[in-house]
Amino acid sequence: MMKILIAVLLLSLTAFAQTNARDAAWNLASEGKFGQAATAYEKVLALNPEDSNALANLAWCYLELKRFPEAADTAKRAIELDPKSYTAYNNLGYALIMMEQYEAAIAPLRTSIEINGFYEKSRANLISALTKLDRKDEAITELRGAIQTYPKKINYRRSLISLLMSSGNYIDAIPESEELIKLEPNRADNYSGLGAGYMMNGQTEKALGAFRQATVLEPDNATHLRNLGFAQMSEAKHKDAITTFQQVLTKNPKDFETIMAIASCYSSLGQYDEAVNYGRRALELRQDSAQAIMTVAMAFAMKGDKETARQYLPRLKELHPRNAGILEKVLAK
Repeated sequence: MMKILIAVLLLSLTAFAQTNARDAAWNLASEGKFGQAATAYEKVLALNPEDSNALANLAWCYLELKRFPEAADTAKRAIELDPKSYTAYNNLGYALIMMEQYEAAIAPLRTSIEINGFYEKSRANLISALTKLDRKDEAITELRGAIQTYPKKINYRRSLISLLMSSGNYIDAIPESEELIKLEPNRADNYSGLGAGYMMNGQTEKALGAFRQATVLEPDNATHLRNLGFAQMSEAKHKDAITTFQQVLTKNPKDFETIMAIASCYSSLGQYDEAVNYGRRALELRQDSAQAIMTVAMAFAMKGDKETARQYLPRLKELHPRNAGILEKVLAK
């Protein structure tokens, strides 16, 4: 009887020691002391090598310490002991992502989601792996699922909009951008993104309104001003566009694209001297720009100075034979 009591007491003491060791390890990890936590979990596992929870947490510590191969191996051991451990599947998937084994990461991450669809880390990591593999359609599907599960998580909708835009799916990107604005009505980037969607979808008037709102929210943002200027150009509001682009130049006098846009606006207004001035200003920044050379040459040609325009032909033939051909036809008239 005494031997039995001693055995029971020893088991109780061992279990107590394991619990204390596990709690101490968790506290260290929670405080971000992952090196110490990893050592503590290794001690827990020395007492009980089949503690699947300790293995999953040790894998997490290894991930934080950037010991990715060890994290993957540890997570696999945790899964063998507990096939329902969604955190272990996620840790394995993330470790594989960090080792750039994106294809291999997908299966454990999908399994983690199947076990617990509300565990956000797994879905975020799956989206990351699919994006790295350029499997945009699958990533879009996962993002839509994430938005349904976490409707207030703005980052998923932003990522979805970005993927839709990069896929050329502006029709679907626009309502997502409109919804984003409802969630964040005071963020200028949201209006700028919506404006880009409208522009790419040929809805220039709506784009103009969206870009204008972006500049209202952030009047000193050169990017928003530049977008507004290009939208004004698309609506043939060239005088307004020049005024807007001039605001950009006050912030960045050497903005080549903006200078070229002003030159184009002046050409559209028939003010060829100003077009020449800005075209030359652009050439000072980029001497080998076929676009700037063509702008200057065409402005001279349109104002009737064909001799000066002809001087730009040799260089234009080197840089852009097609534009040179167009200029030759104009000069031949």
